[in-house]
Amino acid sequence: MQRVVGFAGHIDHGKTAVVKALTGEDTDRLPEEKQRGVTIDMGIAFYRDDVAFIDVPGHEKFIKNMVTGVSTIDMAMLVIAADDGIMPQTREHLDILRLLGIQNILTVLNKCDLTDAEWLDLVEDDVRRFLDDSEFHDAPIVRVSAVKNQGIDDLRTALDGMLSQLPERSGSAVFRLPIDRVFSVKGFGTVVTGTVLSHELHTGQKVQVFPQGDIYTVRGLQNHNRDVKRVRFGDRAALNLANASVEALGRGAFLATPDMFQVSESWLGKITVLPHWEKPVKTGQRLHLHLGTGKFVCRVHLLENAVCEPGQSILTQFFMEEPVSAGFGDKVVLRFFSPEHTLGGGELFWPLGNRLKRNDARLECVKNLPGETLQQQLQALLGFTRKPMAVNAIARMLTRTLPELERELKDDQQYFVWTGQVIFKSDFETTRDEIRRKLTQYASENPLSEGLLAGDLAGKMDTITPFVLEHGVETGWLKRTHDRYQLAGDSAGLTEEQQSVRDKIMAAYNATPYNPPSIKEIQKSLSKTENQVLQWLIKRGELVQLEGERFLPAGQIEEFITKLRSWFLTHTEISVADVRDMLDSSRKVIIPLLNYTDAKGLTRREGDVRVWVGD
Repeated sequence: MQRVVGFAGHIDHGKTAVVKALTGEDTDRLPEEKQRGVTIDMGIAFYRDDVAFIDVPGHEKFIKNMVTGVSTIDMAMLVIAADDGIMPQTREHLDILRLLGIQNILTVLNKCDLTDAEWLDLVEDDVRRFLDDSEFHDAPIVRVSAVKNQGIDDLRTALDGMLSQLPERSGSAVFRLPIDRVFSVKGFGTVVTGTVLSHELHTGQKVQVFPQGDIYTVRGLQNHNRDVKRVRFGDRAALNLANASVEALGRGAFLATPDMFQVSESWLGKITVLPHWEKPVKTGQRLHLHLGTGKFVCRVHLLENAVCEPGQSILTQFFMEEPVSAGFGDKVVLRFFSPEHTLGGGELFWPLGNRLKRNDARLECVKNLPGETLQQQLQALLGFTRKPMAVNAIARMLTRTLPELERELKDDQQYFVWTGQVIFKSDFETTRDEIRRKLTQYASENPLSEGLLAGDLAGKMDTITPFVLEHGVETGWLKRTHDRYQLAGDSAGLTEEQQSVRDKIMAAYNATPYNPPSIKEIQKSLSKTENQVLQWLIKRGELVQLEGERFLPAGQIEEFITKLRSWFLTHTEISVADVRDMLDSSRKVIIPLLNYTDAKGLTRREGDVRVWVGD
């Protein structure tokens, strides 16, 4: 695995000179840099085949470029000039390294040839106290003079020792490379460079540029200025992209496995204010946000308090002024809007659709993010969304591959997975049991009912109810009639007493075929409980409403349709008078009945007659 070492420190403290003393390479490549003697943009040199150096600007005007350089490093060299000591950018660069989670620092006390021994001791004591106030209190300090090549061998020894002790990084199986340079090479086309943050990439594979979304084929790869077929996690890499333009790419974008990252202007995350920042950050405050190799403007909507005090970390919704792409847990550096000074940092978790209210109950689920394991992250996400989520969507929101996620989802005590969607098993079971309870109670109180509507069954977790209902129907423990649900064992069977009422009602309609009593007459003849049987007949379609209060038994309607078919075998049209003679009925039934067959598409009115359309 290739290691990346970033250089940090105040302007003119000799970072570029130290790089040159260790590698023989001058990382100031721009004419303006050579003319002014000041590093403006990041530069790259190779200490050995498996170790790359990134030299960054020290001037406060180029902090953006400094953050770009150190956003992808394994360790840092903090260069401090012995004749100057600790300066403003020394402090700010150290803050940025801390905020980006860099844990290993080698301190280089440079320009030792310009001071006497007594002064060197005083400066080194000052540097040690400076480091003691941070998590870098054990960082070694090496005295050198880069221009006179003094102490460089000691520096190599210290550096090699730290490199050998760096822990292995656990890269994700999702490829990602933040773009730190993009340029065109004659005869080859567009080339981008960056550090591979995770996984690997082969020539011929496709990559997607985020946030733009375009997909390109990798035509060629280089590592350490050599053509290679593959670059891996930790490598400094140059990618030649087919059919790409310099204008379409740039710093702030990154290349990655297609469809694995999200783009949004609103992100859930966390903000941390540096302990020595002079004042709290207020909700709604406008800040500069550095993410990867990009610089953006955002407003922070604090979710646990109206202010975030120095030294405090709280959940935050970040509102960006342009679309931003990120992976779960990406670290950011936050700087005061004007004048620009580093005030803190934070992390991004996943995009949000709506503005969250402060102290939203769901925030309790995400307070411990980013978490250390996939299990913690997945449970926080499901607890926050509280709805079935597609496995593919979860993979994107947590920046994980499907195999990683599927291994975690095998825990069927925690998760319920069905049709590619996931919820907590406890949520599924709670909702299922509540649906069963409601349907059982309703069936006992309304034995002739066809069940309840989905809206009647939705409870506190109404985003889960449709999922559970669909599962019930598909797996057979529920049955659906039209838009109503019943437990599979329930049926609207009639008791002997109810069957007697049904027979009485149907007898009233069949006593005078096609001359039915009005529904009100039937209702008046029945008790309250007997009227339930009447409604049951209507819901089941045994009594069909024609118009208003006119109902006919379904059997009489089918009989009329059969008579119509026979009529039109020998006739081309039928009148109301013809139907009256056919049924021995009155216009108050015949007209609604013909309107019914018109509505069903069997007949069509043409003037005063009907013609047959067909079944």
